[in-house]
Amino acid sequence: MVRCNYKKPHRAKRKKPFWTKPVFWRSLFLSVSGAATVWLVCFSPVFEVKEIEIAGAEKIEEKEFVGIIEKELNKKIGLFDSKSILLFNLDQVKKELLARLPQAQDIKIEREFPSKIIASVRERRAAAAFFSGDKFYSLDETGIAFEERAADDDLIKITAVNAVPVLIGESAIEKEILIGILRAASEMRAGSDIGLAEAIVASPERVNLRTKEGWYIYFNPRKDVENQMTKLFAVLSEGSFKEKRPNLEYVDVRFTRVYLKEKDKQNEQSEQ
Repeated sequence: MVRCNYKKPHRAKRKKPFWTKPVFWRSLFLSVSGAATVWLVCFSPVFEVKEIEIAGAEKIEEKEFVGIIEKELNKKIGLFDSKSILLFNLDQVKKELLARLPQAQDIKIEREFPSKIIASVRERRAAAAFFSGDKFYSLDETGIAFEERAADDDLIKITAVNAVPVLIGESAIEKEILIGILRAASEMRAGSDIGLAEAIVASPERVNLRTKEGWYIYFNPRKDVENQMTKLFAVLSEGSFKEKRPNLEYVDVRFTRVYLKEKDKQNEQSEQ
């Protein structure tokens, strides 16, 4: 008898469709979620900036202010335009505004969701008028020149020996010197009837205050200005000063003693 062996025929294992696999659905979910997130962040009308509000601008034109903000706000992503509040770079815009608008001392920018940008500006205030070349410039309290101006009698006028050309947005005078000048001018207004015509920065340690009567007051802006003015007022109150005043050249209060010089005198006179 012949024995026959029969083998079970081999059947290829049927593959499952790829869309039935969990990895496919996870990948699809991540792709769709990513695309939705990109659309929401970049192109959703909900987060599109529709309003820009400017507060505190008096000298700065709001049109210029808004123009700089809109330039940063409008972005090109691929073939599409975006004005998303979520992509708005607050720090970059603030830096650009301060660089382009020297009249702005500080700027605060905030997002107000979902579609509004609010910018608050603190403008520089003129503390003195600095004369250089043939122009006057407004200086803030730190010595920054932020605009050209017409000469007027409301501000102390400052010039400097060997002054460098003034650049708008840059320092025209050292802050410590300016503070000393402003303090001396304030003391003079409060403690005497002597009007000041201008302040001349002769050196970092010497400022010449020219009075409207034509004589000068020398003081050191780096030292105690109040103490120097106190010594000056003591001299001004003396009876002998009234006699010297019409012919006075200068009063120097930088040292322990106060020095006076009259125009027709060859030697300086000192007073305690």
